Amino acid sequence: MGENYNSNKGMLPQTPNTGSFLAFWSVLLGGLGLLTDCLPLFSIWNLPAGLIFGLTGIALAILSKKGKPFSHQAQLGLILSIISAVCGLLLALFIIFVYDVMDTNTPLGLYFRQVFEATTQALMPTGGVGR
Repeated sequence: MGENYNSNKGMLPQTPNTGSFLAFWSVLLGGLGLLTDCLPLFSIWNLPAGLIFGLTGIALAILSKKGKPFSHQAQLGLILSIISAVCGLLLALFIIFVYDVMDTNTPLGLYFRQVFEATTQALMPTGGVGR
């Protein structure tokens, strides 16, 4: 009964390297950032999420390199994260521009205020229904 049931033949078990783990998270965060950029879900607080996910994905893709060339997964994560970060930045700047112009008395400011009020009224339930 002195048999050795060691299935790894005395070798240490192989663990996945951290580079592939970081590359996976880079792809995931880049895709999630693109999703939040495309679907802001009518919330102003969701807008910087694409920028934050994109920048974090870029950092993870670069950290996964570890002195070797980028893996295909890290390249995909880097590309998705860059697109997510750029779209998130442009979307945030556009929202800042719109809210800044809404405070002026220019024709564009008046137009943005009218569109904002019409959209708010269309999305709000009517006062008497449901009470």
